[in-house]
Amino acid sequence: MKEKIAVYSCITGDYDAVKEIDNKEKGIDYYLFTNNKNVKSSTWNVIYVEDKELSNVKLARKIKILGHPIINDNYDVLLWMDGAVSFDKKIKDFIKTYLKKEDSFVCFKHGERNSIKEEFEACLKFKKEKKENIIKLLKFYEKEKYDYNNGLIESTVYIKRPNDECVKKTMNLWFEMIKNYSKRDQLSFNYCVYKTGLKIKWINKKVFDNEWFTWENHNYKSKLDTCRVYYGDDTKSFDYNLNEELKYNIKDNEYSINCVIPENTNIIQIQLTDIPCIKYKNLKINCNVEKIEYFNTIKHNNVDIFYNAEGIVLLHGNFKKNGKFKLSVELEKMLEYEIYDFINYITVSEILLKIENNKLKQEINKISNSRVWRTKEKIKKVIKK
Repeated sequence: MKEKIAVYSCITGDYDAVKEIDNKEKGIDYYLFTNNKNVKSSTWNVIYVEDKELSNVKLARKIKILGHPIINDNYDVLLWMDGAVSFDKKIKDFIKTYLKKEDSFVCFKHGERNSIKEEFEACLKFKKEKKENIIKLLKFYEKEKYDYNNGLIESTVYIKRPNDECVKKTMNLWFEMIKNYSKRDQLSFNYCVYKTGLKIKWINKKVFDNEWFTWENHNYKSKLDTCRVYYGDDTKSFDYNLNEELKYNIKDNEYSINCVIPENTNIIQIQLTDIPCIKYKNLKINCNVEKIEYFNTIKHNNVDIFYNAEGIVLLHGNFKKNGKFKLSVELEKMLEYEIYDFINYITVSEILLKIENNKLKQEINKISNSRVWRTKEKIKKVIKK
């Protein structure tokens, strides 16, 4: 008897645009859950859901993790895919390749990290979670004596058998962790598996770079209005209590912050931007700094540019507790034609090969698919002929 298969996804608010299915496969039903009544689709079965007690993000997590009676009660195999995913190969072949009869849950290992503490750091750096939620979850794991190096899931795509009792138990615990601690699901999945004993079939491929599907960045709405400051040598154990997010004082293109140093240290790391393609100049600091290092920066057309979403300066010196300093810098978002020229430069110079940043790659994809870019490429071909 053939197993019934459903593919499901969820879009809440306006976080992602609907990605229609290019090649619908016989024997698979496709469900898109949403709380946006304006969402329409010619290829998905659109199901409206709501939970007024949950934010858009947590509602999406609820559907992702717990599913929905429409699919849980009527299918043997469920494949979850984020709203930003598009399969390039047959989903049936993907399921057949990785899900065997003895498997109940199949997912990708995290492509960059194995330590949950490193994931905590990444969530803070990229402003994916509030500091207080990170600290609360960290204290919980310390109380549980949980091993920080117990691995991490990359939950963009996974397969599960929804009627398996251990799967049900794990999914319920996973969503409880989401509700009580952090919305970032990769911070709690492996702990839940550790508690329930669910056997996982791990896929040892990069979820963002494989032959099965492609992925585009979500519709992030980053603003150039805050920066993040870290105190202490970042080669040592990360102290979550010593970082702070500060709102810029903005006048024209000048962005400034006022800091009070929380403890004696010899290094201060400041993430000036979380948006790619930002021009900067005239950085000034009114305290004794022995050395300033800049990271993720390129000079192009005599302009300094933070090319990815981590525009960082590292301050070296003898900084005393309760010492105060002011930092100011001129920041400016690149215009579309400037980004176009810049992307063309870094592509030709092969600098792009060194850049591992999804936000910049999203910008590259947007520009390279624009009418201006395509027209220029056509002109190049004509000239070559």
